[in-house]
Amino acid sequence: MTQQGLRVAVLFGGPSVEHDVSIISAQQLMAVMAPRHEPIPVYVARDGRWWTGHALREIGAFGADGPAGAEPCELRLGRDGAPFVVPGGSRFKGDRELQVDAAICAIHGTGGEDGSLLGALELSGVPYVGGGVAAAAVAMDKRLGKLVFAEAGVEVCPHSAIHREDFARDREAALRTAAEHGMPCYVKPASLGSSIGVARVTEPAELEEALELCFELDLTALVEPALDDFVEVNVAILGSRGTELRASLVEQPVRDAEAALSFEDKYLRGGGKGGESKTGAGGAKEGGSEGMASADRLIPAPISEVAAEALIAAAKKAHGGLGVFGVVRYDFFLKDAEGGPPQVVLNEANTVPGSFAFYLFEPAGLAFPDLADALLDLAFSEAAERRATTRTFESVLIAAHQRP
Repeated sequence: MTQQGLRVAVLFGGPSVEHDVSIISAQQLMAVMAPRHEPIPVYVARDGRWWTGHALREIGAFGADGPAGAEPCELRLGRDGAPFVVPGGSRFKGDRELQVDAAICAIHGTGGEDGSLLGALELSGVPYVGGGVAAAAVAMDKRLGKLVFAEAGVEVCPHSAIHREDFARDREAALRTAAEHGMPCYVKPASLGSSIGVARVTEPAELEEALELCFELDLTALVEPALDDFVEVNVAILGSRGTELRASLVEQPVRDAEAALSFEDKYLRGGGKGGESKTGAGGAKEGGSEGMASADRLIPAPISEVAAEALIAAAKKAHGGLGVFGVVRYDFFLKDAEGGPPQVVLNEANTVPGSFAFYLFEPAGLAFPDLADALLDLAFSEAAERRATTRTFESVLIAAHQRP
């Protein structure tokens, strides 16, 4: 079990179109951690500058002109266990190290969820939540994720990948490739989340505009058939290859018929801070400014026990194939036909932060503070595995090339 009173750096913001979502995720996390641990806010602004300070634990600190009441912070590699530093600014005032026991990356999308920042934390020797770097990077790239999950024995949604340079070089050929899956279909950026840039296309004339939007946001677009005879269901898995895997309840997002679950559906329908709460079928509290947790959903999903078991089994296979230490929400398409086995198709994986899937684990009996502690346990476990792995060894290579 995680010891109490840890100093935990919570990194959020980042150079991502999901910047504001990340701020909300971090505020939620720091609030539930505070009674047991000391969260240390580390905010990465849109312009790339880093900030820290207690003021960043209040949502009112964030405005157009930078965070109010915060102080500059820097990430310095090569400082084992103490990479976060508040620069002194003069020869009379020295730098101040932010001593932390672990770090949690709450940066959605580019720069955080894609493994970039996790790599810096790993080089710094700080235990961090959501490793490893490769697992985060693969899960963020939906095309690469499909390859890994298929190898793990999980059925994935068929797709075509179109790259920005191919679209620029031969637009007509790219459009023919995009149309191969028929209509309707979905066009989405390969490495973004929160449904940003996702478009449902119902006729060939809409394909070009949808691809143009993707290529404003990403280098690669995926085109997938709309599995309209399936329902969308999600389940989260907590653990690693070396631990017992724990599954959350299964949820069914509620959306308008024949429409993608949009950014607005996920993050704005709760009415913002102070908005009216909703309650799903399973009693899970929703609404307000709870990020993905504010979307309408049915928890538990109204599916058969056999289908739920099949979903959880597929999610655990995907989790093992990905090799992640932490929590991942797996989004599926399900056809729960009577008289036959359910068909389960994995759409994509959402690694940390992804709301940390707390709203799926709470109705299953795992409160958000306990989930945070479980994630810290996994961070320390992964750090121990890295320390037990040989990284360097002595050789005679340099000596053999030196002149006598």
